[in-house]
Order: sequence, then structure tokens, then C-alpha cells
Amino acid sequence: MLGDTIVAVSTPIGEGGIGIVRLSGPDAVAVADRVFRSPRGLPLAECATHTVHYGRVVVDGDVIDEVLATVLRAPRTYTREDTVEIGCHGGVAAARAVLDAFLAAGARLAERGEFTKRAFLHGRISLDQAQAVLDVVRAQTRLGLEAAVDRLGGRFSGEIALLRSEIEAVAADLEVGIDFPDLDLEPRDISRHVGELAAKADGLLERGEQGRIVREGLTVAILGRPNVGKSTLLNALLAEERAIVAATPGTTRDTVEDVASIGGIPIRFIDTAGLRPPADEIEAEGVRRAESAAARADLVLLVLDRSLPLQEEDAVLLARDWGVPRVVVRNKSDLADRLSAPLEGASVVDLSARDGTGIDGLREQILSLLVAGAVPSRNTVLLLDAWETDRLRRVSAALRRAAASLDAGATPDIAAEEVRVALAAAGELQGVDLSESILDQIFSRFCVGK
Repeated sequence: MLGDTIVAVSTPIGEGGIGIVRLSGPDAVAVADRVFRSPRGLPLAECATHTVHYGRVVVDGDVIDEVLATVLRAPRTYTREDTVEIGCHGGVAAARAVLDAFLAAGARLAERGEFTKRAFLHGRISLDQAQAVLDVVRAQTRLGLEAAVDRLGGRFSGEIALLRSEIEAVAADLEVGIDFPDLDLEPRDISRHVGELAAKADGLLERGEQGRIVREGLTVAILGRPNVGKSTLLNALLAEERAIVAATPGTTRDTVEDVASIGGIPIRFIDTAGLRPPADEIEAEGVRRAESAAARADLVLLVLDRSLPLQEEDAVLLARDWGVPRVVVRNKSDLADRLSAPLEGASVVDLSARDGTGIDGLREQILSLLVAGAVPSRNTVLLLDAWETDRLRRVSAALRRAAASLDAGATPDIAAEEVRVALAAAGELQGVDLSESILDQIFSRFCVGK
């Protein structure tokens, strides 16, 4: 409830130099004053807004921690409510003790995302800006952070507001045609305009797909028979010693995964066990997991040892259809080339995973196959979640149905109904007439302190 004063720890759990406990609500200052003690005896209620004060949190005469209290008065706060932020010592115990003190003093533990939800409900940020907060927190790459900050600045909300206003104008024209059928409205002109609006929605969806790649990343499976250098290649791509490397075949029995950024896109590389007829149950499980990694990959790196003649296991793997794009990596280019294999039409990269020669060329090939060589920029990326993508699809589909009905000679009321559907979906994207359950679903993805 908006009338409650809520509290939560806003910094991550664990050791750290500082912990932040945040209070927000109509009684935030009063609740803080029940446990905060200033050496000067000055209560926070008498302190000016946006000021910081040294003191202690005291419960039943016992000092819990030395803290800094920041007083922030409405409406110039994150939630547009009175807010007090307590900077205590970092660590689980200190932050938890301060939190417990405020709970005992009358605050309620905040729900997930409740601070940001209040910022939205009080009109400080739009719905998509609220979701951008989560994107900023979860950003894994510089490009992801830049796209999230752009959205936090209102780029998406501005585009949706413009699209919705244009849909409203079309709806008004159709309503005029319904109320005054004798007016000479041109259905073809309206249909063309509606089609253009659908194309705008489709354009946002295309940029959202780029955003999905930037946010969620892509998966690349490193496959091949034992001892061709898969683990060495993983280490080279990650620029760290992540996987164990040994001359003994079959060293990797399980999958080893880690993420590297290529062109601003997070790529999850999966090193797998060597693919060959297994010699025991453990190796059989490793092979099964390698197959599973290949099944969920967006791209396969099939590694061959170019210092040796083509092996039977190599030929089997080369002939296999993996169902996703494939790059044949001819490893060990620092040694004499003894590999002869039919690789016509395949994407092939020669490299030495041991000394790093050719690794940059492999990275370029990965980008070429996964994003057609077009590395996204902050201007082409739009971070949309599944719910927003669904609403945009509804907008596009309804507009296209409206255009089709007008082209077929239907009466304006049929097209108007579809335009209303598009208008409602666009309104939901702006946070208009959203149900409480949908809001709860959106903000439940946040951490408690945000």
C-alpha cells in the first residue's frame, strides 16, 4: 500500500565497505528518528532536505552501528516520497541489524521492485523507464548499459507516445466515418496510413530483437574429438585460464562455460567433452552433455587438429548437420599442415589457440554468422522484455487487420474496432489502464532494494 513506509537493504548481500538501508514513505523521517541518534542531539525531522548527518543507530540503549543518514524530502526523491538512506558498514550482519531496527520502529519490508513501482505510480518515471532501471542493473556489457541508459532517458517511451498519438488520430478519422457516413473519406489513404503505423511497430520489434541479443547474449558450443585443443581455444577466447588443458585425451569430462563480450554482445562459450565412442560411463555422460550443449547453441565451433591427417571421428562430425551455423576451426596453425578435408562451402578459420594467432579472425567470423556482421550500436538497440514484445506484436497485428479490412471494402466500424485493439495495446506499453496483477508481474523481477 502506498500509505505504508517501506524499508529494504539496497546494496548486495555480502562483504563490502558500505551498506545502504533505504526508507521511503510518509513516515520515513519519523521512523528513522526512533532509532537514529545524532551526537548534536538534532533529530532528522529538523534537518533540511538533501543533507547528510553522522550518528548512530541505537536500539534499547545498545549501539547497532555508526552510520550516515541522508534526508531526502518529497517530491525531489526517487519515489517522490520522503526518503531516508542510512549508510552503514558493509557486511551481512550490520545491514541486517539496521534493517531490523527500522522494522521494529514501524516500517514494513519492501516488496520486490516496490521503490521503483512507487516512482512509476507517482509519475516520476514511465513504465518503460521503470523497466530500464532493471536493464541498467543487469547490463553485462558496455553496449547493454548504453542501451539501458538511453531507455532510462525516455527514448522508447517517446517513440511509443508518438505511435499511440498517430493511432488515436486514425481512430478519430474512422469514428467520423462511422458517425457521418455521407462524408467523403478515402479508405485507401487511411489504409496506407495504418500500414505505415504497423511498419513502425515492426521496426521497434526488429530493434527489440537486437536488444534481446545484447541483453541475453548468444551461445557458442565448442565441439570436436578429444585432444584437438577445444579447452585451449576456450581459454584463448576468454583471455583467461578457465579450462584445464592437458595432453591426455579426454581431460574434459563435463561442460565448462563462461561469457566473453564480442562487439558488445555477451557470448557464452561452452567447452565440451571430446565427441567419440565413450570408453566408460563417465565419458558417456560427458558426450551426452556435449550433445546437449550443441542442441541449445546458436553457433557451433567444430575444432580440427590441422597438424594431423583427418581422423574418422573428424569425418563423422564434419558430415553432421548441427541445425545451426558452423565454423570449422583448423587449430594448431603453428605446426605443419597435414590435414586434408573437404571443406568447400564451409566457414573455415585457421588459428593457433596456444599462441592466439587468428583468434581475432575467429571473433569476426562469429559476429558475421550470428548478427550478419552488423554489430549493434546504441541507436539500433531497443531493450524489450517478453511482455513488451507481445504488446508491440498486438499493435502491429491489429493495425494490419484494420488495413486489410479497409482494402477489402469493409465498413469503417470493422477497421475501427481493430484500431481500438491497437490503441489499447499501445496504451498498456505506456502504463495506461494496466491491471494491478500485470504491474505486480513486471516489478516482481526486481530485487527487494530497488
